[in-house]
Formats: sequence, C-alpha cells, structure tokens
Amino acid sequence: MVIVALLGVVLAQESDDDLDDPEVSETVIVYSKEEMDRAREAVIQELADLGYDKVIEKDGAIVLRHQQAWKGDVWLHDDGWMRIKRQPVRLEAPATPFSRANTAGAWAGCILLPFRCVRAGGQFVSERKFVAVETRTTERIAPDVSTWGDRVADYRTGQKLDGLPARLEALWLRGEPLEGEGSLASVEERKEALLRYWETRTDNPWGEAVRGTVEAFIRGEVQSSDTPFTDDEIASFNRRSRAGRALDLERR
Repeated sequence: MVIVALLGVVLAQESDDDLDDPEVSETVIVYSKEEMDRAREAVIQELADLGYDKVIEKDGAIVLRHQQAWKGDVWLHDDGWMRIKRQPVRLEAPATPFSRANTAGAWAGCILLPFRCVRAGGQFVSERKFVAVETRTTERIAPDVSTWGDRVADYRTGQKLDGLPARLEALWLRGEPLEGEGSLASVEERKEALLRYWETRTDNPWGEAVRGTVEAFIRGEVQSSDTPFTDDEIASFNRRSRAGRALDLERR
C-alpha cells in the first residue's frame, strides 16, 4: 500500500487574505512496511532461483546459503544492503543408505569417517573463481536489490517524517536539539540548528523530503514569530551552504 504523506505546517492564525491562498504543503510518496517486505521477498526468490535456497537468520540479517559451498552465502541486512561471503567451515552429517542427513544415524558415520562430515569447500575455492560467481550473482539480483534498498529508505524516511514536525516544534519553542544532547537557550542557536539540520540532509529524494518538511516548518512557524529569519540571514546562509540547492522559503 502506498501512503501519501502530506508534509507541512499551516499557520494556526491566518488572516482573511491567507485563507484564499493555496494550502502550503510538501508531498512525498512513502511506502509501507508491506511494500518493503515484498521487495525483500523478491530478492530472496531471485536468489532461490540461483540455488541460494537455505535460509538462516543470523545477527539481524538473513543468510541465504547455496548447497554448493564454493558459491558462498548471501547476506541480506535489515538496512537494505547485501554482501556475498565465503561459506564457513562447518560440520554436516550426509545422508547414508540407512539414515537421513544430520540424524543420529548419519552422525554416527562421522565418528568412523570424520572427513566425510567436514564442509570446507567455501574456504578453499580460488579467489578468481569466487569473485566470478560473486559478480554473476550480484549482476543478476542487482535490480531487485536496488528496488528493495529504495523501499527500505522510503519506509524509514516515512517513520522519520512522522515525528519530525513535533521535534522541530520542540527545538523552536523549548530549545530541544534535533541531534545530540543539551539545550539551545537563545533564538540564534535555534535558528542555526534549523539551518544546520536542513543543510546536512543527503542530496537525494529522501533527504529532500526531510528538507521540505523543515522549510514548511520555517515558513509556517518561524517566519510568523517575533524573530523570523531575515532576507539577509537566508541569503548569507545560501552563499555558504554546501547543500545541493538553496533554502527556499517562498510560499507555494
């Protein structure tokens, strides 16, 4: 399900003329957790088609293991990135004519012939051969991994945006910093914190969504206060800012 999050702060007190203006808002598409999970499942299915069909959960990640040890493990991390690693040396009791794999009967055979139960192929495959399979696997799943990473970023941006207006208000009214600890006592410190937070967002769609929320807050709250940003302050900030674009406080 796609959720359209309307981001913006509208003045609580508006003049009659203001009521005729279009509502000030910023719009960003935020995908739900279901979309994020569905994108990850597409990656898992693609890997299963390649033979990485044994799923293990470990250290906050999903590990997909190929039955051919030399082809390695694929790690899918919760933050939307993946890596391919060599499989570790491990013990497995192979099936015998009299017992299934990893049963008591199979493990009894390991006592007699222990070398049959050691799986070390992932460690002894040559670097060239491993890099080749790593490259092929990465190229095959790259589109699905990219989509999954985008859905993770979308979902986490949505979570951040949900609470951001309240955090901006706490900064402006009570001096509670957006990042770090302490208290910002003066209006100048709070203004600087707003500008610094806006400037340091990443220049991508998710960072732009956060910047849009900050701009909407400044337009709706700060600029209607007794201590708004002056034109000179904004111009000076834009000259020295390293952001990919200028801070824009024009009403929409």
